Amino acid sequence: MKEICIDEKVPLSSTGHSSKGNQLKWETDGLWYKADGLGYEGLSEVVVSHFLEHARFAPSFDFVRYEPVLIMWQNRKYDGCVSRNFRKEGWQIITVEKLYRRMTGLSIAGEMAKYSETEDRILLLVRFVRNTAGLEEFGKYLTGMLELDAFFLNEDRHTNNIAVLYNPKEEVFDYCPYFDFGAGLYSDILGDYPLSKDAEACEKIITAKPFSNSFDKQTDTAEELFGNTVHFTADRKALLEVWGKIRKEYVGGSVRPEADKIAQRVEDVLRMQIRKYGYFLKPEKP
Repeated sequence: MKEICIDEKVPLSSTGHSSKGNQLKWETDGLWYKADGLGYEGLSEVVVSHFLEHARFAPSFDFVRYEPVLIMWQNRKYDGCVSRNFRKEGWQIITVEKLYRRMTGLSIAGEMAKYSETEDRILLLVRFVRNTAGLEEFGKYLTGMLELDAFFLNEDRHTNNIAVLYNPKEEVFDYCPYFDFGAGLYSDILGDYPLSKDAEACEKIITAKPFSNSFDKQTDTAEELFGNTVHFTADRKALLEVWGKIRKEYVGGSVRPEADKIAQRVEDVLRMQIRKYGYFLKPEKP
């Protein structure tokens, strides 16, 4: 696993929007580094992005690619992950929460909470982005995000990590690559999902965001509205082989003494989710 020393760098100030806390983050030379805080967030990001190398999106959307890294900061070594800055020169990331507040002075999360039906909440957000940003396929984009959150059990999706790209000079918007899956795969071992709980026990207490507390309800509703967006081009065996390579690097390089237990937890979860969401798997013939 690659190591990086960034003692001279000051962590970026956090937004404080995540209900699952905030990781130490640094930006240097066009790269973003994130250190694990609550558990194995970096491993979750790596697993998701490596799996998505074997996925297709309809329409074609992009995703952030993460690699594992050991981060040395202030004489302490952290497990973490690194990704390239995906913003093109002159472009900004604007969350849907910030965009809604800018346009209306209100919170879109608060407005969604006024509706009891998952469908109405989804449509409120999609229609706002379509009308404001002109992104006609945003319903499909959001569906893909919810499908991935369900598959990888990302419990911390909220209106401050659903975002669009904006170029203020040209006054145009674009789709943001899928990002922020660090709260997936029951990574919060210091809080809700200690390693003493197996995958089945964790499944009983996890809740989704931001349209429903049920992953299936969110995903099913979005798919009914906009159709299925994501499918994996690899079969179960191939996806588990992808995981096997990640596992070997993680266990061999992690600073966590419980790395083996973490790796087994992740493998159990992936096997369970591949079985549950088998319809996402549509292997391509050679």
